[in-house]
Amino acid sequence: MTILPNIEEATEDARNGKLSPYWQNDLYRECRCQKLSDEEQQALSELERILSETPQWSSEEELRHNMENIGGRVCFCHFWTDHYSMVQLTEDRNAGFHAAYVLDTDTSPEVRREAAQLAQKELAECMQEWGTALLDAPVPEQMKYASLTEAASHLMQVLNDPKNITG
Repeated sequence: MTILPNIEEATEDARNGKLSPYWQNDLYRECRCQKLSDEEQQALSELERILSETPQWSSEEELRHNMENIGGRVCFCHFWTDHYSMVQLTEDRNAGFHAAYVLDTDTSPEVRREAAQLAQKELAECMQEWGTALLDAPVPEQMKYASLTEAASHLMQVLNDPKNITG
């Protein structure tokens, strides 16, 4: 299976300064998992040249841009640059809230735990600013939550058990 189309798409985004570190890491992870053909290796070298010459937007800028384009907003997000992890809480244009999270399974359990604790700390600060209290009852995973309180509480509860976060 070739990843050349992924490298080419990333190269086009990079030319425009829109290949965030999160997606850069995702692509490099994909490249490490397989033997690259000469064509793929050459395309990857071209991508790396462009990345070295062209400033790129941050993962947060990309998320905010994408959410604004669909009429939504970012309530909370944290992206790690040293490993493939992210936590985000967004609101769509219909006032539905979504929680998304990935903790890199290639890191140690300690790194995953530290990442989850950092995200919980930052989320707790945001919840305090929002005037939102943590719900005591378990909040089941759903595609969409009716309130910021439910979505934030679910995210906080998930982060309590980082060893079981797979995506």
